[in-house]
Amino acid sequence: MRRPAGQSPGRGRAGRAGAAAPPGPRVTRPWRWLTGLTAGAALYIGLPYLLVQRGGLGIITRGDPVGRQVALTFDDGPDLSSTPLVLDTLRAASVRATFFILPMLGRQHPALLRRLLAEGHEVLPHAHRHRHAWTLLPWTAFRDPGLATREVEGLTGTRPRFQRPPHGAYSLATVLGQRASGVTGVHWTVEARDWAPDATPDTVRAAVQRQMTPGGIIVLHDAGPGARTTPAALPGILADLHSRGFEVVPLRDLRGARPGTLRDVWRTLRGR
Repeated sequence: MRRPAGQSPGRGRAGRAGAAAPPGPRVTRPWRWLTGLTAGAALYIGLPYLLVQRGGLGIITRGDPVGRQVALTFDDGPDLSSTPLVLDTLRAASVRATFFILPMLGRQHPALLRRLLAEGHEVLPHAHRHRHAWTLLPWTAFRDPGLATREVEGLTGTRPRFQRPPHGAYSLATVLGQRASGVTGVHWTVEARDWAPDATPDTVRAAVQRQMTPGGIIVLHDAGPGARTTPAALPGILADLHSRGFEVVPLRDLRGARPGTLRDVWRTLRGR
């Protein structure tokens, strides 16, 4: 039998039916994207949250647990209405504290900033932008500690050694930004929740009394929502601390304050 012209042996109707189909459009598997996003989030937020924010790796969370010192710190100021009330109470009790300020507010209230320094308080950077680290773009979060540090240095004439980010929150960019700026992060052991909507001077005072231990770091607020309760709570807080034999100091004078190590992280996460 004669084959049609151009047809090779074995390439009849069956051969054409068995030929491979041309490749179709490539389908991306959704799980690959999900895996990548999960891994990225774990590296950028999860690890800093667990190791730094919760575990204290590389930041200061407390001082010597054997002595009788505690550090008193304030965030978010200065505020023209509430910060003077806080300063009046501290002066009456002969106590010096640490103020993590927003440089923009320091520039707006230069007389108040001068009073903070003249009365011997420690002035340190809080943030250039008061935003939670997880809501910032990585480059913005990386730059923020350095910007705030340089601004506070310009206002005070002293190079800050420490910085506390808003909400005590860390991303990988925040950690790297602090390292690049030469500052050490600072957290706390006592959070009185003076900013909570249901907070009162009595609840704030009771929270400090309940959580206070030797070497602890107290965080209060002299501006923002915390300013509603803190000025009224502060006299009682100081009276309680003094009655228990605590020496109230600024962060710079807190003995035994040092960045946490991996061993410290392990003990903290195990609840020891």
